[in-house]
Amino acid sequence: MNIYLVPFSWARHVAVAWVVAGAGVLAWWFTLVFIVVLGPWFWQAGLLWRHGLEGAMYLANVAGALAFTSLYAEGALRRRTLPWRWTFALTAGAFAWVFSQVSYLLWSYIIPFFVSDEMIEVAIDPSLVSLKYRALMWLFSGIGSGLAAWTVRVAHRTVANRWSIGLDVGWVKRPVGIWQFLGEFVYHLGGGAAGAMLGAAVWHTFGHYSALFGDLYVAGAAAALVWGGTHGLLCWGVPDDLYAGWIRVLSHDRYGVRIPLDSQTGTVERFAGHFPRGLDLYLPVERGVAELHASFLADENQRYSVRGLSVSPTVARRFLERIDLRYDPARPAPFETELKMEDRVLLGEKGQVTLEFVLLPREET
Repeated sequence: MNIYLVPFSWARHVAVAWVVAGAGVLAWWFTLVFIVVLGPWFWQAGLLWRHGLEGAMYLANVAGALAFTSLYAEGALRRRTLPWRWTFALTAGAFAWVFSQVSYLLWSYIIPFFVSDEMIEVAIDPSLVSLKYRALMWLFSGIGSGLAAWTVRVAHRTVANRWSIGLDVGWVKRPVGIWQFLGEFVYHLGGGAAGAMLGAAVWHTFGHYSALFGDLYVAGAAAALVWGGTHGLLCWGVPDDLYAGWIRVLSHDRYGVRIPLDSQTGTVERFAGHFPRGLDLYLPVERGVAELHASFLADENQRYSVRGLSVSPTVARRFLERIDLRYDPARPAPFETELKMEDRVLLGEKGQVTLEFVLLPREET
């Protein structure tokens, strides 16, 4: 993944989900090739495995692929060096794979204690296509995929903050509060579990009901796709801290000029006006711009805003909204409004100067 190809729009919320979903389908395909294509060769060579291990292999491979891809996508977006990127991704993938295999094995031994003697043969039959005795196997695998990704992310942040090892491009040490810590844990655990259970429902539906497909091969692919998409959507998306604000001139005077509004080092304020020296953005007085007309702010939490500092007309515009920021001398402080992506600020009597606020990848700053 490349941060330059992920715009700051709704697309950034689903970009990782599509990549992780694709990884889930590839894991299904790899498992299918291993069992169907290489299975006869192993049988001829005398290297056989139990029929019941095929389900464990499928769940473990998908869970490991999802955790691996989630960490690798984050490393690519954050521009981690390749050794660290592969180390974190492989660690998460291995953690999820082992967790899924162990939980599958344990549940296979525990399940006979929860069914009657008449139903034991049905419950332990590896070819059973039913969620009644398989749902917890899917659930544990989903929890493993989410828990693995969360554990590696927390470990990386702890190590990087304390010993400055494996730093990302533009890394800034920030303390993590207990609520953020618990929130990330819930997102990862809940996202992994929800993805696995949705995938299990799709697997059961597509494999059991012939009116839809009635094909276990299609069911396995669809389940991996849904599981991966849900995992990528709920566990980790493209964070806002990969982007930084910019103020861009759209009017023909100084068209295309832009200044950064990056708050990584603390609160930042940029001033716009026609005063010839000391301002961040110079605009011509002939267009009705005051000496000190407006300022743009960004705080440490990446909240962006604009202030009107002049009695000259200053208007912020967005879809179905118009905000007058003209300074009122009777007030103790200037008017201020929050800025969102592609908001426009009009300066002058007729809005001769138009400024646009955009969020671009931080690497451009």
